[in-house]
Amino acid sequence: MTLLQFAVTGEQISNEETEEVIREAEPHRSLVRYRPDGGELFIHTRMNMALLRAAASLPILLLKITPRANELTPRDALLTPKGSVRNYAFLERLCEDLATASCPACYIAEQHGEGRRDFYFTTEDVAGFERIACTAAEALVFPIALEQHSLAQMAPLILPAEAIGDLNLEIAPEARIRPTRFEFWGAEPALKKLCAELEKRGYRFLSFEAFSRELRMTKNVPIDGEGFGVVLREIVPLARSLQCSYCGTETVEGRDQFLLARPLPERYTGASRGGFFNRIFGRS
Repeated sequence: MTLLQFAVTGEQISNEETEEVIREAEPHRSLVRYRPDGGELFIHTRMNMALLRAAASLPILLLKITPRANELTPRDALLTPKGSVRNYAFLERLCEDLATASCPACYIAEQHGEGRRDFYFTTEDVAGFERIACTAAEALVFPIALEQHSLAQMAPLILPAEAIGDLNLEIAPEARIRPTRFEFWGAEPALKKLCAELEKRGYRFLSFEAFSRELRMTKNVPIDGEGFGVVLREIVPLARSLQCSYCGTETVEGRDQFLLARPLPERYTGASRGGFFNRIFGRS
């Protein structure tokens, strides 16, 4: 089976006695998504493109586990540290049980928000996965609900926007434009100039972190392969021209490719077809 060639999780594996690294940790992305009411969802996604290509034709199972009342903060109903620990105890138990049973299933992503942490898996054996997941949930006294989706359905939520195009996923027309957060790194004066230029292009200021020297902006942008490529081909060279760098959160390769000491990757240089470019970035 295809998924058995991948580790259930993408975590680093080390020899406990010698501390020798047997397998390096896979890259990941920490993403922010916005609910219709403006609230935030926090997504942690495993960035293994070979695995995601396999998952594109397989079911995606969403596991919703219900925390106890005392595992939520009184003020905003977020998971407490104790609640988070028990959530991860379930995830660890589930992944160990899947590996022991040689069940063809892999962890893909998790979602934190709305008083819960949900987990996404792909599998070639839905019935076997559900049986193992329910047993793990019962052992930790977790009420659990499972939903079955496709990667194309879940992609706007759990994948970096660039990965949608690289995987050639067909997402629903109503999901192709969404509020997306962009982070930039640089010196404060340069970031202020960048902020002003982005605001002219319809981006909205979110925050500036002086300690990390990061500027955060947001805009409703297309996240299909062609549309998001246009977005990046504008903002990446713009940031570089002002001695700032895009942090690469919504890209496949991530932050290091945008370091100012490196040549800019060809896929981010220049603008594509003028008509489409002007339609997306027409100034209001």
